[in-house]
Formats: sequence, C-alpha cells, structure tokens
Amino acid sequence: MRRSRVLASVLAVLFALPVQLVCRDTPAQDTYKGDAFCTPRRGVYPHRTYTPDPNYDDKDRKKRVQGTVVLSLIVTKEGDTDEINVEKSLTPGLDKEAVKAVSRWRFEPVAEDGKTCPMKIKVEVEFRLY
Repeated sequence: MRRSRVLASVLAVLFALPVQLVCRDTPAQDTYKGDAFCTPRRGVYPHRTYTPDPNYDDKDRKKRVQGTVVLSLIVTKEGDTDEINVEKSLTPGLDKEAVKAVSRWRFEPVAEDGKTCPMKIKVEVEFRLY
C-alpha cells in the first residue's frame, strides 16, 4: 500500500514538472500582426488626433436613451483602430454607432525605444441629448 502511494506521488511530480517548465520557459508574448504590444506605462497612451462624433440612433433618440458605451480596441502602429469590441453596452443601436465612429478615429501611436508599436486601450463614447 505504501509503495503504491510513493509511486503515485513520484508519477504526479514527473508529469506535473514538464508543464511547469514549459510555462516558465515560454512566457506568452502578446503580438498584433507580428508586432509586440507596447509595455503599458503610467500616463503613456496614444493621443487622439481625429475623433468624429458618433451619430445618434433614431430609435434611441426618440426614447431619449443616454449613457456611455465602453469599447476595447487596438491602436495600430500606424495610428488606426482595429479589433473593436464592446465592453459595456448601452443599446444595440448605440453600440453599433459607437463602433462605427471609433473605427474612423485616428491616433498618434505610442513609441517605445524609438519605434511605434500597437497598444490595447479602452475608450468611452458618450451619448447625451442636450
């Protein structure tokens, strides 16, 4: 009985060890189309250079819906936006308008070591009726 417990614990260690070594030796490197993402630093973000306002969805305007849509996106090393996803939804119509507007936004990309690189960011798009 004791021998089988020892054998089981040795086998568990042998099978678990390669998984730990593989995970430790090959850290996951986030990339976007072959370019590594910029390292996030406090206060260093891409600057918006062109941000057209979104259109208001007609149904939501009549219902007087107001609020904020939160989007996550990638600012490419050229300053364009890509892979836009809705993080916090408002209504389907306003979400669609927010994504459409942000897809036209342009940024001054972040530079790291003298080279521009892509960066993941979140943006808020506000819908207010005045």
